[in-house]
Formats: sequence, C-alpha cells, structure tokens
Amino acid sequence: MATTNDLKQMDYFPIRILSEKTGVNSVTLRAWERRYGLLKPYRTEKGHRLYQASDIERVRKVLYWVQLGVPVGKVRAVLSSESVSEVEELKQADDGWLIWQHEFIELVLAMKYQQWESKLREASKQYPIQVLLKKGLLPVLGQLRELPNALCARLALQSYLTDLAASMIVNFKGGIPSEQPLIIINLDNCALISRLYCWSKLDSKERYICIDGVRTIADVDALYRDMSPKLVVVMAQDIGQIEAARWLQSWPSYNVDSYFVGASFWLANRATQMVEEDKHLFADLQAFLD
Repeated sequence: MATTNDLKQMDYFPIRILSEKTGVNSVTLRAWERRYGLLKPYRTEKGHRLYQASDIERVRKVLYWVQLGVPVGKVRAVLSSESVSEVEELKQADDGWLIWQHEFIELVLAMKYQQWESKLREASKQYPIQVLLKKGLLPVLGQLRELPNALCARLALQSYLTDLAASMIVNFKGGIPSEQPLIIINLDNCALISRLYCWSKLDSKERYICIDGVRTIADVDALYRDMSPKLVVVMAQDIGQIEAARWLQSWPSYNVDSYFVGASFWLANRATQMVEEDKHLFADLQAFLD
C-alpha cells in the first residue's frame, strides 16, 4: 500500500471530498472498503485515507449496482465480471433486499426492538440512505399496512423511525448558508415521511429546512416571503382527499416548482386534474424518490 512519500506527484484528497463528490457518506465508504474490498485508498503515515479521481468513478459504479438491487456483498464480483449475462443472472438469483425485508418484518411483528434496530443500523452503514429507503424501509412499511393485525407493530416502527430520522438530522448544517434552501412542509400530524425524506438528503449536502405546523396559505406565503426557497416539497400522509384538494386549489404560483407527496394529493388531482405545470404530484415517498 502506498504512503505519502509515493504520492508527491499525484492529486489526492481525503474521504470527506470523496463523500461530497459521490453523495455517499463516509461511514458507508469505510464499510465498503473494510468489509467488501470495494475501495483501496492510499494511506498517509498516520493512517489517513486518501483517494484519487478514479475512486470517484468506482464509487459511482458501486452505487449504480446497489441502486439496481444487487447486494453490496456481490458488487465486487459484478464489477470484475466481463459478462453482462452473468451480471443479469446474479441480479435475478440473489435478491438480497427481498430477504432483508422479510427478516425485518418478522422482527417488527415480534416486537423485537433491539434486533430490528441492530439490523437497520447495520444496513445504514452499508447502503446510502436513499437506497435503504427505496429497497428496504418503504417496501416494509407498505407491506405492514397490508397485513392484518399488524397495526401496533407498524405504529411502533413508525414512531421509532420518526425519532431515528430526527436524531440523524438534528445537527445537520448542510449547504451554503447564503444559498436558497429547499423547504419541506409537513401538513399533518404524522411527521414520518417528511423526516425520512430529510434523512435521505443528508448525503446530498443540500441546504434544506423542514417546517411543521403549517395550517393556512397565509403561513405558506410567509415562508416564501421570508425564505425565498428554490424548491418546495409538501408532504402529508394522513390528510383526507377533500382537504388535499383544498390545498391544491388554493396553492398560489410562486415561480418555483412545488412537489406534493401523499396519496390524497395524487387522488385529488386524478379526480379534478387541477394541477398546473409548476406543481408535481407523487402518490408516496417511494414514487418521489424514484
């Protein structure tokens, strides 16, 4: 392994820069290196990791396959494979996320809090949060909603996830203070999807502000006036279709795109086709992240 003396003529940078350029947090990058051999950084004499431009491309390739559903433990074989057919067979034969979902749901239904927490934290170290949400947690929440007699277990998980996501983002100070923020508005009493979305933004280093307690269009006007956002995401999981329709009908045009995330918004728009070009609707967080 090369040391600093070997790097005098090379352009290299620390893990923080690699994280910023790829959107993958440092904890995940270190896990990919230690457990799966996906990265081989140089080391300074004091043991600090140093990376080059080629590592950026490699991380992006890893991220590409992980987002397609290839388990991170299999990605190294995929990257070294020259046969596309072998890669496709691998993707079909080993869907690790389906196994993960099944095992996680069993733990939730059994109310084994410590075990589901351990399994979730382990996955959060191996995968970027957007991948964990899209391939793991959001499908799990959807399946729990369909299971009979799973209400208590699902609510316990939702409460846990809301608190966990809030704890992850409480000290986040991403983005440039002077830049226009992304505003995330939570319209109902369930903060889960807005907090999960905020959690998904941590790797992006984008400046965002999450607002609870918005009840009127006057509140929204004040937010636009005081914050001059570059984008607005409106989230509501529990409001009814009639209330969602009222919000959509009264929402002014602010010369920035507005995204509405929630089944009631989507259903209300299908019934009336009222949404203008600067307003975009998604039935749930899964669809929005996709």
